[in-house]
Amino acid sequence: MRILFIFILMLGLMKGNNMNEIDYLELNNNKIPIIQEISDALPIGFIKIIFNGAGSFGEDKRGLSSFSASMLNRGSKNKGEYGFAKELESRAISLGVNGGNESIGIGLEFLKEQQDNAIKLLGELLADPNLTDEAFERTKIALNGYLLSKENDFDYIAQKNLYSILFKDTPLEKPRIGSIEDIEKISLDDVEKFLKEKLTLNNVVILLGGDLDIDKTKKQLANILKSINNGPKYIAERYYANSDSNEIKDIKPTKQAYIYFGSPFDFKNYKDELHKAQIMSFIMGASGFGSRIMEEIRVKRGLAYSAYFYQSIDNTSSNTIGYLQTKLENKDEAIKAVKETINNFLEGNVTQQELDDAKAYILGSRVLSDETISSRLGKKYNNFYRNLPLDYDKEIIQKIKDLTLDELNQYIRSHKEINNLSFSVVSDK
Repeated sequence: MRILFIFILMLGLMKGNNMNEIDYLELNNNKIPIIQEISDALPIGFIKIIFNGAGSFGEDKRGLSSFSASMLNRGSKNKGEYGFAKELESRAISLGVNGGNESIGIGLEFLKEQQDNAIKLLGELLADPNLTDEAFERTKIALNGYLLSKENDFDYIAQKNLYSILFKDTPLEKPRIGSIEDIEKISLDDVEKFLKEKLTLNNVVILLGGDLDIDKTKKQLANILKSINNGPKYIAERYYANSDSNEIKDIKPTKQAYIYFGSPFDFKNYKDELHKAQIMSFIMGASGFGSRIMEEIRVKRGLAYSAYFYQSIDNTSSNTIGYLQTKLENKDEAIKAVKETINNFLEGNVTQQELDDAKAYILGSRVLSDETISSRLGKKYNNFYRNLPLDYDKEIIQKIKDLTLDELNQYIRSHKEINNLSFSVVSDK
């Protein structure tokens, strides 16, 4: 009995180890990475196909990637938007397309018994998307409506304006979706060309989760992907935040001042810095109550109900961003308080209590973030994207535990570039 138990345990460990290694689908002389989180706890499946290089960084017209992703959500040409959606609903299949700066992702969720139908519908969408005049016009109307709704969203405006000065003359200068004027310049031919050129095998990453037979699923995916072009390999570029302090103001009929602020963050290496940056961000302003910026802005000075300040880090950029709302008459005082608080924080005077509290919260919340298959799979993909081992979370947990107060304060003091703050303010005249 004991031998049987050990054998079962070893099988479990072997299975776990395999899931922390990248598998591959070999197709048309390509080795497509597969990241997996297989579990038979529930009879459901999850598949996501990510096309890197198909995001807004790869477009030649502003908003084209977002427009193209929106059109893919309108089903196949054969079934039409309504017919395609009806079949998905009747089989309890969820299929959604979303776009980002670097990629377009197509996510598929289904009951195990519906796997064949789900992958068949995914293949139909990829082979014959609903690129019709009717679908194009509906997409244009929907995106224009969304942008019109943002004209009175002062948080959206303040953040948009901040990025226009923080990342001037880079693809991050303007929102991915573009403007109404940008959308008017996009044609159906543009969308067709973009999808053909950007949805390519050389840049595909596949995520598999749930109760799936890997070999069967790989064969099914190979069948629907085999007609896609190989295409050139996507290589990410890096964009740097403006190191000059700037300010932009926008006059709107508002009873509050909306203040967004940000600066460069000189982040170089995930393995050496990520754990330090997470702790630093938590104490600095990402954690809400108890953070330095919340304590100074709300608790001590009563200038805002809430205030946040944190880092935004990925392969293409790294910067800080923060925001708050305050009374119109307190606008200048709030900006001054933000500058003082951040300057003081960068002196590297975090206390042992602040560090202990940050560690306790971050390590405790990681358990909750591993509850679902999709969250675990998302973590693995993030690690893959950062060129880290898929199970890097184990390592970063230990690094967080081992981080000393001196190491953290030394790291904070090394980032004086954060003081080069730019501000975006939306307020009434």
